[in-house]
Amino acid sequence: MSHYITGVLTEICTPFREGGQIDFEYLHDLIAWQIGCGIENFFVNGYAGESFELSFDEKLEVLGCVHEASQGRAKIMGCSFENDLRANRRLLDAYEETGMCDCYCVTAPPFYKFSQAALYDWTAELIDYAKRPVFIYNCREQGVMYAPETLGKLAREHKNLRGFKDASTDIINFQNDLLQVDPEDFDLVGGCDGFDGIMVLLGGVGCVSFMAVPFPREMKEIVDKGLAGDWKGCVEAQQKVLRIRNILKKTPFNAGWNWAMQYGFGRPTISRMGEKQDWVPLEVKRELDDLMVEYGYQSLGDKISPTELDEELSGRTDFR
Repeated sequence: MSHYITGVLTEICTPFREGGQIDFEYLHDLIAWQIGCGIENFFVNGYAGESFELSFDEKLEVLGCVHEASQGRAKIMGCSFENDLRANRRLLDAYEETGMCDCYCVTAPPFYKFSQAALYDWTAELIDYAKRPVFIYNCREQGVMYAPETLGKLAREHKNLRGFKDASTDIINFQNDLLQVDPEDFDLVGGCDGFDGIMVLLGGVGCVSFMAVPFPREMKEIVDKGLAGDWKGCVEAQQKVLRIRNILKKTPFNAGWNWAMQYGFGRPTISRMGEKQDWVPLEVKRELDDLMVEYGYQSLGDKISPTELDEELSGRTDFR
């Protein structure tokens, strides 16, 4: 009995330039920095990485850049979150042809509220089709969530299913997931950065983390202490990250995360969704900077100043 993946899987952002082109130089440097911070796993082409903004070819280019930069020093989980089975098979085939992924992640179909029986059939077909180990993402934003019983049936009947990313933020649901599988031979990982430490303490073996993009060391501390059985240290590390997350959540989508890249990595990035979706309100920048200084980071100083969007969008500070 063994685990296929443990620890933090950084859910890589896709950095963009002002014209909307992917910033591959930034991405390459980001991966090298992540590995230097102790990260050993990457979650590529996930939702937080704006996979819905990427073309088929761009997804392969992002994967290629991550693979080249990691140089065999990290496992890569390639995400296939396409709209139908045919598109998922096409992307899985392309991933497999590159030979760059160690495993894959699939999720429920978007938009449509499948029954659990239909969800089982959809997922079973993808698990059996894939030629490498498969993980499932239990995603709250999809039309339906995987019930623990559905997960258990998939795990028992399809041995290529190796793990489950649970973003339900539901303690009882997660514990029922544990009852459905052999937790010593199945990788249950957290999927919500405000909750990952608790899931590790309950029996998870790691987490898929978008917070690990700007703050890999902080997320690694949560998981490492949880896996070591240091419950007090794990909870303290989780609460530290939760304070950061509470501030970043006051911005549109991933804008706060992209802005926060300046504290550890040294350079911010932007999304492909337009300047208003990249807007971080002045008061949020100041609040974050105060907390970062409290945590031992250097203040951004003059980089924090009013912008035209601050004047135009004044008063809008919570996008949750």
